Amino acid sequence: MIEVTPAQPSLSNFYRWEVPGKKVSVHLDFSVVDRLLVEVMRGFGAIPRRGAEVGGILVGSAEVTDHQIVVHITDIEPVNCEHRRGPSYLLSEGDSARFAAAYEKHRFSPVKSAYAIGMYRSHTREGMALAAEDLALFDQYVPEASAVFLLIKPYATRVSTAGFFIRESDGTVHSESSYQEFPFRRKELGGGAMPDRPREQHAPHAAEDATPNRGAFRGHGPPSYSDEAPQAYAEAPEDYPPGTSAEDLSVTLSSVQPPEHANEHDSAVAKFRRTNVWIPLSFIFLLLGVLIGFQAAIAYRPAKAAGILNDAYTLSLAASRTGDNLHVRWDRNSHAVRTAQRGVLTITDGTYSTTVDLDVAQLQNPSVFYRNMSTTVKFRLEIFTKERNTVSETLEWSK
Repeated sequence: MIEVTPAQPSLSNFYRWEVPGKKVSVHLDFSVVDRLLVEVMRGFGAIPRRGAEVGGILVGSAEVTDHQIVVHITDIEPVNCEHRRGPSYLLSEGDSARFAAAYEKHRFSPVKSAYAIGMYRSHTREGMALAAEDLALFDQYVPEASAVFLLIKPYATRVSTAGFFIRESDGTVHSESSYQEFPFRRKELGGGAMPDRPREQHAPHAAEDATPNRGAFRGHGPPSYSDEAPQAYAEAPEDYPPGTSAEDLSVTLSSVQPPEHANEHDSAVAKFRRTNVWIPLSFIFLLLGVLIGFQAAIAYRPAKAAGILNDAYTLSLAASRTGDNLHVRWDRNSHAVRTAQRGVLTITDGTYSTTVDLDVAQLQNPSVFYRNMSTTVKFRLEIFTKERNTVSETLEWSK
């Protein structure tokens, strides 16, 4: 069931942000709100507790007069972050190169109808303020008086909020807070329900991703962490008291390591006692284990083999409520997923149906957020494996 706000009988195509007494106003297309919300919530659900921040470039145009600047935001250019320094949107050297390339792609030109008009970032930290790194990027790439910075704060149990930051007449930015925050969802902004989206919008600009780094979070899907030792966060994990540093953690860990040298005499005595006790017991356990194992092999071998075969192609598709969205996930350790070449998630929500194409990285990081319109939603995950087989599983979620 699609809800239409009674107070908005005729819907416009954009949300108008303006502050009394300020020269800059913003027209934000609802299609951009939809795309940004998907990007932000994917990052928010990628890492437990705090979530990963995402960011990029706002694309549009500006109408500048002596008394008013009207900024039109019609598109976005996501710029991936490797998150080498934690979940915050802090650019590494490779990230900075990608940001520069994205800006060059949208650099202002008189022949362009749309160009880089600002920046955006999701905000999973405390408060609602721009950081020094944000202001440095803002001044470097979009120093114009018409440039705007959009900050979006996601929530798991309620509607996300956002706020624009603008330049004052002297070129400075009031970075401590936005002059006016607003709910960041189409319906609350008067745009009605989100319309059907073309399939290619499920992964915008995916072809422009650089060669993936292990342990890096991509803006279009959850992060993939390697088995190697993670690099230290610039911020201490939230499980530790404020002010805890990476050095403090290393000292804490080293302090609980066992001593390198123990009393040699005590060790020898203890070893002798353990050996004398365990020799007869080990022999008894060995005979008992051989007997039980032989009987189990005869009785359960066919059933066990069948169980292994079934488990290999079980996807464990599941969905649960997370705030206003359904969080869809599956078992990335399934044999079918580990040998997959690609996948397709089909969502049927009443009379509405859509498909989401999943690449290998997205299959290995199972996290899809979907805002349902009805009380019953069907999900069908189809996996195309390297053995040229397909494995599918269907789930029906109901409120």
